[in-house]
Amino acid sequence: MAGVTRIRVPAWLRLPWRRWRIAGRVDTADELPERLTRRGVMLVGPQAKPTWAVFDCPCRQRHRVMLNLDVSRRPRWQVTNLAPLTLAPSVDAITATRRCHFWVRDGRIRWV
Repeated sequence: MAGVTRIRVPAWLRLPWRRWRIAGRVDTADELPERLTRRGVMLVGPQAKPTWAVFDCPCRQRHRVMLNLDVSRRPRWQVTNLAPLTLAPSVDAITATRRCHFWVRDGRIRWV
């Protein structure tokens, strides 16, 4: 995990039944750890303007979700609040075997 920048998160937010949060930042997607923290989102790219938000899907089927944050590419998402985490618009992760559609609002998952 060399190159991972840890973000200071209050202890109460790290508890497993608590809210989703930004767990850290990396410069490139190659630096992402194989396993991400539960309810943790990693930001990929420069500190000022990250280009990706990456996390393991909340359905717990171990598939990874990568959301584009770059304003020059479509579709794109926004991190509208860091603590508690809010992403806009909704996330619709489709794989060969499943579809997971949800919102991340105020650090909580709201399934469609």
